[in-house]
Amino acid sequence: MITQSLFAGLTTIAFGFLYQVRASLLWISGVIGAIAWAASMAVHLMPGAGLLGDFAGAFVVGSLAELAALWKKKPVTIFVVPAIISFVPGYLVYESMVAFLKNNFNAGLHFGLTAVFAAAALGLGLALATALLRPLLRPHHFLNVR
Repeated sequence: MITQSLFAGLTTIAFGFLYQVRASLLWISGVIGAIAWAASMAVHLMPGAGLLGDFAGAFVVGSLAELAALWKKKPVTIFVVPAIISFVPGYLVYESMVAFLKNNFNAGLHFGLTAVFAAAALGLGLALATALLRPLLRPHHFLNVR
């Protein structure tokens, strides 16, 4: 699990570099990606977790990105986009396409729906982290009535 987390952090740094994130912020994105992957793997170890691990990983990415954005006074997307890339269910979409091309419609539908639900879990995790943490961390943005 530690090795996977380190590689997830390196993947996050590589995508951050690809998206031209400043070098001084790359290490923060890498740490967020590694911690989120470790959290996801820890949840996946629980029996019957299913897509809860993807949700947990996305929630951790969103939460830590909100904290990092407040700390460094930068937009949240600088930290979220590179860190969430590791969770994108691209392999499931590939397997779905291969199954459909081989006329195995049941497997194609299974892989495709699993990819859609995994993407929904990622989106829900990010949205929930933002909806819960942003009002707590930046209350002046929500209380400032003009």
